[in-house]
Amino acid sequence: MTHGGTNLEVERWIETTAGPVHLRELGPPTGAPLLFVHGALVDSHLWDGVAERAAALGYRCLLPTLPLGSHTRPMNPGADLDPPALADLAAEVVEQLGLRAVTVVGNDTGGGLSQILAARHPELVRTLVLTACDAYEQFPPRSLRAFFALGRAPGVLTLGGQLMRLRTARRFAIPRPLSHRGVGDEMVAGWTRPLRDRALRRDTVKFFAGIEASHTLAAARQLRHYTGGALLVWGSDDRVFGLELGRRLAADIPGARLEILDDCGAFVPLDAPDRVAELIDEWLTK
Repeated sequence: MTHGGTNLEVERWIETTAGPVHLRELGPPTGAPLLFVHGALVDSHLWDGVAERAAALGYRCLLPTLPLGSHTRPMNPGADLDPPALADLAAEVVEQLGLRAVTVVGNDTGGGLSQILAARHPELVRTLVLTACDAYEQFPPRSLRAFFALGRAPGVLTLGGQLMRLRTARRFAIPRPLSHRGVGDEMVAGWTRPLRDRALRRDTVKFFAGIEASHTLAAARQLRHYTGGALLVWGSDDRVFGLELGRRLAADIPGARLEILDDCGAFVPLDAPDRVAELIDEWLTK
């Protein structure tokens, strides 16, 4: 890998079979591509710190915002937003860019989707980087099952969108189990603003309704035969997913490596962005 890339950001909309997907790119267009997959009710900005560092190291960082609740344009009314379809959507973005052998980097729900993507489209995935994410029976994780159940009710999302107009409410949106470092108010406001839009809430309810462990369990069975290996990065204080999930994935995916970072919650990309980028670089250049 040639270091010393550029952090110039390019934005575009990609029209997919499911609907429009917003894509940001950082880093040189000739760099090895990294596809960053975010989780539920956040957007691609979750990865900003990691992507900025990786771009400076010479990687081409692809940051789509998928229809997981913080997207800003609705999907087509009949679009399938179940997890396998969302993994296919991410694959379609990669294919429209004319790429193959991308490194897929996932967190939270996006890590579950990344596993499904690698299982369904192994020809597109060079290797996996999973940071504290859903897996196996924990899709959604046990600690958030009540939250996801509520998210399937449009009225609850409507109320949540209205509450998040208040700065006081936004202060409590990302508690310490998610991030030790915390998130700025402007970013939280951006993540929650789409919940005020009826069409975007429709997409979010559809996405929440499709989350079930059968999808990640099926992916796990496929990944036992995956040849690309996986870098797993977990926080030592992850009280959402827990270290046992990372250890289980490391044991099941051939060639996997587990790194445990101190003072990190579930949102590892927010708590240790520079270290995550450095680990990705080490993993890809080993």
